[in-house]
Amino acid sequence: MDLWGRSWRRVVPEAGGKRPSPPNRSRVNGWSRPLHSFQAVAWVTVLVMAVASFGIFIPFLPRDWKDVAYGVTGGLFLLHLSVHLLAVSIDPAEPNVRRKKNYSEPVPTFDRSKHAHVIQDQYCHLCEVTVSPKAKHCSACNKCVSGFDHHCKWLNNCVGGRNYWYFFLSVASALAGLLCLTAVLLYVSIQFFIDPAELRTHPCYKKVSDKNTWLLFLPLFPVKVKTPVVLGIGVLVLLLDVIGLLLLGHLLVFHLYLMVKKLSTFDYMTQGRQQLTPRAAAEKEELSVQTRLPQCADRGQSPSTQRRVVHSPESFDVCECGLPALRNSNDFGRVTSKELLLSDTLSHQLSSTVFPENLGPTTQAEGAPVAVQVLRCELRHHHHQPWERPVTEGVRGSAARPEAA
Repeated sequence: MDLWGRSWRRVVPEAGGKRPSPPNRSRVNGWSRPLHSFQAVAWVTVLVMAVASFGIFIPFLPRDWKDVAYGVTGGLFLLHLSVHLLAVSIDPAEPNVRRKKNYSEPVPTFDRSKHAHVIQDQYCHLCEVTVSPKAKHCSACNKCVSGFDHHCKWLNNCVGGRNYWYFFLSVASALAGLLCLTAVLLYVSIQFFIDPAELRTHPCYKKVSDKNTWLLFLPLFPVKVKTPVVLGIGVLVLLLDVIGLLLLGHLLVFHLYLMVKKLSTFDYMTQGRQQLTPRAAAEKEELSVQTRLPQCADRGQSPSTQRRVVHSPESFDVCECGLPALRNSNDFGRVTSKELLLSDTLSHQLSSTVFPENLGPTTQAEGAPVAVQVLRCELRHHHHQPWERPVTEGVRGSAARPEAA
């Protein structure tokens, strides 16, 4: 362990550190710039699933099932497309903001030296309007949102009172559509290995004699492909389908839970932070390094050996013992590599228990150098195994090393 070339105290960013500043102008809705990459991923995924469903896998179904699949899946797709567009296009801002605000004008910069919070007494200092009790100023959209729930990166828009139900229906319809696609994929996969002829009932297959040739995008644009291509597309679509089911299912269950509890996403997150605050304070008390200077317990303590408590930026307390400064390393006798020689300056850089050996009034009066022995350091919070340093073998000017028994 390198104690000399590295400090054990890591510096964490200050709580009031700089954060990315919001845009100078307010965003109207999800189509306002800057666009988000998650928004593009969402639209590409919807397009891929639609093409895979209507152009590849539903045409493999028997005729009776095919009409049902087109009707159910097509209806869910149209519903999802409609509510998704509405959730993105609606401006969820406060009525006073929409009535007064000119989105082309820049928003003033918030000055914390004048105001503690952006919204105080239901008045927003940035939007300069009176807002409702549940309104919040979104830093991404740079405006006050009525009934703020959260800022959705997939929509690139805030979800509030005006578009929450469109957002919820968008999630529910997407999940239902993926479930329908999963059922179609399972049927096609089973029939492919049991009876592939059941997947080739379309009239266009009468012109195809090779059983390893399949037709995609029926009935409008038949494209001939081989079996490995169909299998590869099926595996890819199934993988995307499973990922979408997990994400959307988790999100839908979470919002159903919030409805039962009559909470918003913002309220839920705020309660979580408030519950963590007392727990963090308790952990701060436990995360401390206990030190004890035996000589100070039995003898008079000089100012140079008083224990000092230094608060670390990592939210735990470090107890250190001040030591007389080592004068010159040349004054020391034979010191092995296992010994630890500590100066007064270096003692401020270690978060371990430091004991000076044979520290007494006589030694201090003579000004002799002091060998430092690190005996034990325990972190109770992480339950690390205590570690020990061997006793120094010899130091000139200090008390002789005790003889081995």
